[in-house]
Amino acid sequence: MPAIPTTPALQMSATAMPDIPETPWSDILLDSTLDVPTTPMPGMPNTALASIDPHASQRVKFYADWLAKQARYESQTDNSQEINNYIQEATKRVKVGEREVAIFAPFRAKLSALQTFTTGQVVVLCLIGLLWIAGVFIFRLEMLAAVISVITVLYTFNVLLNVSLALRTFRNSPEEHVRDDVVQALKNADWPVYTILCPLYREAQVVPQFVQAMQALDYPPEKLQVLFLTEEDDSETRAAIRALSLPAHFRILVVPDGKPRTKPRACNYGLIHAKGPYVVIYDAEDIPDPLQLKKAVLTFASHAPDVVCVQAKLNFYNIRQNLLTRWFTAEYSTWFDLILPGLQLAGFSLPLGGTSNHFRTAALRALGGWDAYNVTEDCDLGLRLKRYRMNTVILDSTTLEEANPQLKNWLRQRSRWIKGYMQTYLVHMRNPLEYFRRGRLYDLFSFQVVIGSGTGVMFINPLMWVLLAVYMIFGHSVINVYHILFPGPILYLGAFCLIFGNFFYVYLYLLACMKRKKYHLLPWTLFIPIYWLLMSIAAFYGLFELLVKPHYWQKTVHGLHLKDKHAPAGTQQRVVRASLVDEPTMQVPVMLGKVSKAGTVPSVTMALNAISTLLMPAISPRQKQAQLVAKRSKVRDLWLVATVIIACVTSIFACWYFFQQHEILLYQDALSHMRISRSVFDSITPGLSQLGSVWLPLPHILMWPFIWSNSLWHSGLAGSFVSMPCYVITAIYLFRAARRLTGSSIASFIGTLLFIFNPNVLYLQSIPLSETVCMATLALAGYYFLSWVQDGELKQLIITAACTFLATLARYDGWALFVLLFCCIPLVGLMKRQKFLQIEANLVVFSALGGLGIALWFVWNQIIFGNPLFFQAGLYSSQAQQSLQLTAGKLYSYHNLWEAIRFYTIDSSQTIGVVLFALAGVGIAWFVLKHRFKPITVAALVFLIPLPFYIAALYSGNAIIWLPGANPAGAHVGFYNVRYGTQMVAPVALCVAMLAERMGSIPFPRFHAFSRFIIMGVILAQSFLIMSQGIISLQDGQYSYSCGPQKTVNLYLAEHYAGGKVLQDVYASQFDVSDSGMDFKNVVYEGSGQVWLQALQHPDSLVDWIVVNPTNSIDLVARRLKTDPLLLSQFTLVVRQSNNILLYHHNGRPSLPTRSAPLMWKGPHYSCS
Repeated sequence: MPAIPTTPALQMSATAMPDIPETPWSDILLDSTLDVPTTPMPGMPNTALASIDPHASQRVKFYADWLAKQARYESQTDNSQEINNYIQEATKRVKVGEREVAIFAPFRAKLSALQTFTTGQVVVLCLIGLLWIAGVFIFRLEMLAAVISVITVLYTFNVLLNVSLALRTFRNSPEEHVRDDVVQALKNADWPVYTILCPLYREAQVVPQFVQAMQALDYPPEKLQVLFLTEEDDSETRAAIRALSLPAHFRILVVPDGKPRTKPRACNYGLIHAKGPYVVIYDAEDIPDPLQLKKAVLTFASHAPDVVCVQAKLNFYNIRQNLLTRWFTAEYSTWFDLILPGLQLAGFSLPLGGTSNHFRTAALRALGGWDAYNVTEDCDLGLRLKRYRMNTVILDSTTLEEANPQLKNWLRQRSRWIKGYMQTYLVHMRNPLEYFRRGRLYDLFSFQVVIGSGTGVMFINPLMWVLLAVYMIFGHSVINVYHILFPGPILYLGAFCLIFGNFFYVYLYLLACMKRKKYHLLPWTLFIPIYWLLMSIAAFYGLFELLVKPHYWQKTVHGLHLKDKHAPAGTQQRVVRASLVDEPTMQVPVMLGKVSKAGTVPSVTMALNAISTLLMPAISPRQKQAQLVAKRSKVRDLWLVATVIIACVTSIFACWYFFQQHEILLYQDALSHMRISRSVFDSITPGLSQLGSVWLPLPHILMWPFIWSNSLWHSGLAGSFVSMPCYVITAIYLFRAARRLTGSSIASFIGTLLFIFNPNVLYLQSIPLSETVCMATLALAGYYFLSWVQDGELKQLIITAACTFLATLARYDGWALFVLLFCCIPLVGLMKRQKFLQIEANLVVFSALGGLGIALWFVWNQIIFGNPLFFQAGLYSSQAQQSLQLTAGKLYSYHNLWEAIRFYTIDSSQTIGVVLFALAGVGIAWFVLKHRFKPITVAALVFLIPLPFYIAALYSGNAIIWLPGANPAGAHVGFYNVRYGTQMVAPVALCVAMLAERMGSIPFPRFHAFSRFIIMGVILAQSFLIMSQGIISLQDGQYSYSCGPQKTVNLYLAEHYAGGKVLQDVYASQFDVSDSGMDFKNVVYEGSGQVWLQALQHPDSLVDWIVVNPTNSIDLVARRLKTDPLLLSQFTLVVRQSNNILLYHHNGRPSLPTRSAPLMWKGPHYSCS
C-alpha cells in the first residue's frame, strides 16, 4: 500500500535502525530451562517440507491467486485520504468537562471508560442496594434465601452452558487450521505488508528476547514494520533496543506524554503510524509461532471481510518455574483451547486476549482503535467488534509468553484485568434498552454470560465457600437455618453445582493440559481451587481500584524468568553508551473541540461498510461448506443400518409380547426398582434420599421421564422404556466394536444377531430391571476404550471415562470395569512405549471421571446413612441377604472357586446355548493367537469383564445363583438370579463375530461364505431352541424364588381402598401395596424417615391400614406389634394372604366401597416352587 504522506499536522518521529551487523544471537539466547518447544509443536513449522496432497494443492492455488490479487489491489488503491482523515480525527484533543482527552484515536464518549459510572447506573445501584437492605430487614432469612436461590440457579445455568460449549468444542472445534506445508508452498508469494506493534515500558531486560522472536518470524523482512512503542521517560528501553543494531524495518516510536498512560493509548499512537493492511499486537516477552503472520493472512483470505480480527492462542514458556506458573498455564490452556473456541461456536462475544490479536488495519481504524481509558482494552474491543456485526476467528497458532511467577505481581496483573472487565461491563450496560430496540437480545445474553457472570462469580464464590464452611464446622446446630436458606430444589441445585460444577471445571483444566500435552501439569491442576481463591482476592482488589483510581494501569513486570540471568558485557556497554541519546517526541497538533456528540465523529458503521468492498475470500463460503460436508460425510454401512432396524423392531415386538402375556412385572425386583424411582417425588417424605443405599441410582434416574405417569408406573412400561433403548444401544456398539476388531461388517452383523435374538436378553429388555442399562454402559465403555487403543485420541479416552462413570452408577459390574481399565491403560501405554508422564496423565484423566461415580456413592452412603460402606454391610445389603443363605447352607459357591466357575459357566451356557458358547471360546482363542501381546488384544479382553466379576462375586459370597443342572443333588432350590448369565451374551456375540471373520482365512473354495451361513443358522436355531425349552430368565420370575405370591392384599385394596395411610415393612414383605393403584405417598415404610418411626410407635393415630407378616422375623412392623399387642385392638383383620401376610383396617373408619379390580390382576399367576 502507498506510504503514509507526511503532512504539516503530523511529523513522524520514528527512527530507522542503522543497517549494521547484528548482535550475535549467541549473546541473547533464551534461558535453556524455558519450555520453548525444541520439536515442532502444533502451529510451528517442520524443517522438512511435507508432500502436498491434491486437496492442499488446490488450497495453495486459491491462496496464491488471492495474494496476487491482494497485492494488485493494494498497489492500485490510494487510501491516503482516508488515512489522513483518520489521523486528523485521532490527533484531536477533546475537552470533556475540565479534562483534555488526547488518546490518539477518535474519542467516542458513549463507548469510552472515561466515565466509570453514569448517573443512571448510580441511581440503579443505589435502588438495588436499598431494596435489598429493606428486604433483609422485613423478610430476614427469606430474603437471603431468595438471593441464594437466584445465585444457585445462575450457577447451575452457567455449569450447563459451559458443559454444552465444551462438548461442542470437542466435537467440532472452530479453530482455523492452516497447514505448515501449505504455508511453505507459498514461500515465494507476494505477501502484504504487516505491522507489528510492541508497547513497551521499562522492558529493557526482555527486549533481546523479543527481537530474537521477531527475527525468527517467517515473513519477508521488506514486508514487515515492527514498531516499538515507548514512553517518553523510558530511555533505558530505547537504549536497549538501539544497542541491538537492528535492520530498517524495526522502528522506535516515542509516545507523547499524557494521561492516561496506558497500553491502549500507546497502541493507538502506533496505529496511526501503521503502514500495513494488517496489524498485530505483541507484548515484549512474546515468542510467536514463526509462521503466525502468514497463517493470519491466509485466515483473513479464507473469510469474508466481516472477519476483521484473528485471535492466535496464548500460552507460556516458563511453565515449571513455580506452582503459580503451572496454574497460570493450565488456566490459559483452558481459556484459549476450550472455552474461547466454544464461545466462537455459540456466536458469543469474544473478549480478545491482550496480545497476538491480528486485525485488518482499516477495520481497526474504523472502530476507533482502542479505548485508552479501559485497562482491558482487548476485552472492550472484542465486544465492540460484536456490536458492529464484525467477527473474530481463533487461529490454531500459539504465541508463548511469560507466566507471571510472583504472587504480588500476579495479583496486580489479575486485578487490572478484572477491573477492566468491570469497566467494560459498565460501559456496555449504559443503555441496556438499546439491545431490545435493535433486536440484539442474543448479544445481550452472551454479554451477560461472558462478562457479567464471568466477573460476578469471583465475588460470589467466597460467599458460597463461607456458607459451606459454616455448615461443615457447625453441622446440625445450623441445619434449621440452612433449611430456610436452601429450600429443597435449591439445595439439590446447590449440591449439583458443588459436586458436578466444581468437578467439571477442574476436569476441564485437566483436559486442556492433556490437549497441550503438558502432562506434568495434571497433578498440580487438581489443586486449582486455591487458584480460584486468589482470583477472588484479586477481584476485590480490582473493585477497590475501580472506585478509587479506575484508569490506573497496574504495570506487569516482565522478564522475571530472566531475573538471575545477565546480558553479555558487550551488550551492557552498548546500552550504557546508547542511553545518552534520547528520541525526539512527536509534535501533536492541538485541535481543541467540544465533547463528541452523535454525528461529530465519522460513523463506525459507514466506515465498516466500506470495508466490504475488499477482495472476496480465496475460498468462498460455498466451497468451504462443500469441503466441510465432504470431510464429515461417511460411507453409510448398510449392515449397521440393518442392525439398528432389526434391533428396534425386535425390541418393540418382544416388549409388546411380554406385555400382552402380563409378564413384565413378575420380578419383585422390577417392582422395587420402579418404587424407588417413583418415591423420589411420590412418597410421604419425597427427595433424593429415597434412592436408597444398595442399588445404584442410574436405572432409577433414567426412569424419571416416565415414572410420573400412573399408567406407565403400574403397568411396568416406565421401566421397559428405559431397558429397550439400552438394548438397542448395546446392539449398535457391539456391532461397531466387532467391526473395529474384525474389519468386517458382515461378520459383525452375524455376531450381533446372537445378542439381538437371544430370548433371555429380549425378556430382560422388556422389564424394569437394571441388566440392560449395565449392558449398554459396558458396551459403550468397551467400544471407546478399543477406539482409544487403536487411534490414541484424547476424546476417546474421555468418552471411555464418561461411559465408565455411567457404568459404575448402573450396577456393581461397572466397578470391576473401572478397576480393569485402570490397570489396562498403563499396560497399553507400556506396550506403545509411551513416556511415564503421558501414562500418568492418561490415568489421571480416566480415573478422575471414571471413578467419580464410585467416590460419590461412598460419599452418598456416608451423608445419608452415616456409613460409607452401608451399601455393602447394611441391613438391606447383598452381603446381609447372602449371610442368611450361608447360614442355611445354600450358598454353594462360597469360598469354592470351582463351584463359582461351574455355576456361572452353566448359567451362561444355558442362557446363550452350549454350541454358541463353545464357538465363542474358539473365536476368542483364535483372536488371541493371531494378535498375541498387542494392545488390541487387551482391548478385546476387556469385553469379557462379566466373567471374572461374577465368578469373584460368587466366590466371595456377594452373589448367589441357583440353577437346575448346577444345583447340588437333593437341594430344594430352583431358579434364582439366573439372569446374571445374560451379561455374557454381548461378549460371546463379539467372540462369535471374531470367529466368523477368522473362518475366512481357511483356504477352501467358498468356505468363507458357507461358514457364515452356518454360524447364522446356528444362532437362529439356538434362539428357537431356548424359546422352546424355556427362557430361564423368565422362568426365574414365574416359578422360583423371585416369583411373587398371589397378591390377595393388593387385589382387596384395588377393589376397596378409599384413602388413608398404609403402614408396611416393604423390604420384609417383598412387595408394596401401591401396586393396587394407590399413590405411594400414602405408604409409610422403612424409607419414610421420622414418619416411619412415629407410625411404628402410634399406628392408631397415623395410619388407616397395616400390612404385616407375623411369621417373618425381620418384619419391623411385626416386631413392634409383638411388643405391644394392644396396638392391633384398633384394627380389624380383613385379608390373609397365602404367605401369611395380613391386612388390617382401622376400626371406625367409613365403610369401604366395592369396585371392579383392574385387568392386570386377572392375568395368569405362577405359584412359587
